Amino acid sequence: MLLAASCRLGNTADALAIHLQNDRDQGISGPLNAQLSHQLHRSGANPGDDVLCATLKIQNTSNQPQQVELSFVSSAGPSPEVTEQNLYLPLNVAGFTHDKRFASLGMEDFLGDCNVELTKQNLDCHYLEPMASCPGQRKTRALLLVPVVDISSPSRPWRIGLFTESDKPMRFRSTVTDDGNRVWQIGRVATVGPGETIEQSCWLMVHSGDASVAWKAFHQFAHHDPYPPIDWTQEFKVHYYDFLSSAGGEHGVRGDGYDADMKHFRAFHVGMATQHGYYPHLGDFIHPDRKTWLAMQGSEHGPATMSLETMARRIKETQSTGAKAAIYMHLTLFDDASTLFPELQACRRVDPDGKPMRFPWSGPDVQGQCWWMSIASQQWRDHLLEQARWIMEILQPDAICMDETFAGVGYDEAPERTGPISPHAIGFFKEMHSLVRSFGEDKAVFTSDCSRSAFCLWADGDVGDHAYGSSLGNPLYRQEPVRYLAALGNKAWRPCAWHFRHMWEPQMDLARQVGSGVGVSNGWIEYTGLYDLPTKDRDKLIRDIESLL
Repeated sequence: MLLAASCRLGNTADALAIHLQNDRDQGISGPLNAQLSHQLHRSGANPGDDVLCATLKIQNTSNQPQQVELSFVSSAGPSPEVTEQNLYLPLNVAGFTHDKRFASLGMEDFLGDCNVELTKQNLDCHYLEPMASCPGQRKTRALLLVPVVDISSPSRPWRIGLFTESDKPMRFRSTVTDDGNRVWQIGRVATVGPGETIEQSCWLMVHSGDASVAWKAFHQFAHHDPYPPIDWTQEFKVHYYDFLSSAGGEHGVRGDGYDADMKHFRAFHVGMATQHGYYPHLGDFIHPDRKTWLAMQGSEHGPATMSLETMARRIKETQSTGAKAAIYMHLTLFDDASTLFPELQACRRVDPDGKPMRFPWSGPDVQGQCWWMSIASQQWRDHLLEQARWIMEILQPDAICMDETFAGVGYDEAPERTGPISPHAIGFFKEMHSLVRSFGEDKAVFTSDCSRSAFCLWADGDVGDHAYGSSLGNPLYRQEPVRYLAALGNKAWRPCAWHFRHMWEPQMDLARQVGSGVGVSNGWIEYTGLYDLPTKDRDKLIRDIESLL
């Protein structure tokens, strides 16, 4: 079987499956009509046709919704020897960082090394939450950033890539049959509405490169981006991030560090500068009727006075330096000291014990208690989109940077929205992208943490912080081919970095390795910013930056 397919009713254990193997095969079982079609494509990676696409159409002829198990089946492999096959997987870095925020998905057992030697034991790999593709399975060992597996053999030159569409959860299962053949099953459970027809595609690629060849084919065939790329997002290399810092350093009153650093943007070739920490409360970022407010209300040195006028002025002055100006938002954090909390508290994500989930952040920008809000809540999604619209209308920045987007993967146990949250997150980022682009063809959305989630697929690039020993400092983070490039494709990776001086050499090494950028910052962990650097350090940083240009 090169790329066959099957489907059956998923809520009936003895339901007869429809098995389809050849192009234009059709089958009927109960209310399900199914059809398989095949099409060859050229990726450009190898001479000739090197990608086979199988598309399964399933029609529900009944007047009731039907739960359907669908799968693609392939016995293609680089070698007939089942134990001489290896995988290279675009794994979530939570496996080697032991990120407890993924505990509900099986973090303790996650694989961390992208290289996996296949044995005769079954191996399951999941794109998005395991429960999203298999309702009875909540945990996984291999959490994929994108739905791609790449199979190789040390004794053979050819490799097999298998991948599916970007906006659907999927399980990739490798098994060895009783007669000694390795078989891949790629599938999920889907609900098909009354009279509805759904389509699911799977691609098989033959190539002789490394796993990045299959990743590129995934972006070419299985991911659709409705917006053209924005040139400026690729042109700059240095991203400045300000946490409403102080020109007086760590022990000064916050609020004026951005202005002190802005005078040095040209010297450091800053291409985008992001205002962070400006808000009165996390999650309650801006309101057109709130002209002035106190920010950093949890700072031990006192709050800072902020205003719409100050933020707008900084945007214009940043642009006058030749840099783009961005505004920070957070996907899930909400400070209950906000006056909006009573009307939004029902949007909090709920844990398996039925309790709202606290978010472990209590920095200087927090006055009360932070909560983990659920992107599965329509009310919360509407709130974030309204906040983004006000930011774009009132402040007119070049971009919005959405922080910690990994919070769009997981489970919400609230009774009215129990289940995986990633389908809602994907829908949200599609809406967010559309909203920001409506303000201009050169207006951008940046996500974060592309090594932990792939929502950059529905944005213009990624700006997350990775400047820590547990991530950037771990050799597996830079393992070739670098895993997060599977999610980014050709989009820009322009990180922020709170540890920008401490982790400068690893930042530069990675920027040279994969063509990414570097982050400089002020106001969190490091407080010298750009204005107060020792001359020797300043000169070295500028020389290093100029080597990237």
